[in-house]
Amino acid sequence: MKALNKLLPILLIIGSMVIMSSGLATVTKTDTITISVNVAELTMVDINPTSLSWAGIPPGGVGEDKAIQIENIGSTNITKIWFNNSFEPEYPYGSGNISKYNAGNFVVIKRNQNGAQYFFPNRVEYNESATEIYLSLPSNTIAHGRFRNSSYEYFWAITSNDYFYIGKTPHTKEQTGTVDFTGTCDGLTSTTGTNDCRAGPITRDADGWGYADVYIGGNTNYAPYAIAISPDNSTVYFYHWNMDLPGASVLSNPEYFTTSTLYPGGWIVANVSVFVSYGTPTGNLPQGILTVIAQSDANA
Repeated sequence: MKALNKLLPILLIIGSMVIMSSGLATVTKTDTITISVNVAELTMVDINPTSLSWAGIPPGGVGEDKAIQIENIGSTNITKIWFNNSFEPEYPYGSGNISKYNAGNFVVIKRNQNGAQYFFPNRVEYNESATEIYLSLPSNTIAHGRFRNSSYEYFWAITSNDYFYIGKTPHTKEQTGTVDFTGTCDGLTSTTGTNDCRAGPITRDADGWGYADVYIGGNTNYAPYAIAISPDNSTVYFYHWNMDLPGASVLSNPEYFTTSTLYPGGWIVANVSVFVSYGTPTGNLPQGILTVIAQSDANA
């Protein structure tokens, strides 16, 4: 019992200390550190969706409108965007071989805004060795072919004196179109002339590539394109959104898809379709490629 009496004051003191401690205010202290990150310059874009497909489009038909989103996922301001597309390595029409075609050569693009017009980035056409019996070409013609635009085809010709001819009226199922190029034609970018064809000189660069601006269609309903003609005149690129082809930097009709600054994390939308030309075999076309090119200026 004496031992218990000695312990009791100690226990009471401990209990008192606990009660007193629980009544104290909580004290919180903080400190900070600095965070520094240097982001490297990197121009990069992300395209979604990563593939597009169309099914059941007849020759002469147009695919439904689809959209792609082009996002700046890099660290620099993108100031220019343009496109190019794949195409057949040789003339495929009349072969009956679908493997000779390329889906990329049917792609058209427009800006995502009201009233925007579809253009091929670069529609590639080849010299046709055989001449249609109803086609009258200049006597010094060295190459001729068609600009195929879904159900509309425009005949064109190149002469030995570096003149390019193209019809104003398309060849369709219902009409023959412009087929006589032996008379007088209006200028390549004329919208007021009364003749049914356009013609004008092409400029040759140091490597032999020819180029010129050209309007395709009638005087009131036409598409502004540029043409790039290979040195041997076997191949003609009809282009609008492709700024890498000969003449693009000096002609009027080629355009960047956008020159508005696209800041990191921002995006724009482009509308995409396909114009399937007459003379395309049934079945699955070989896959094509649409390439988006983004440029960042150092002082943007």
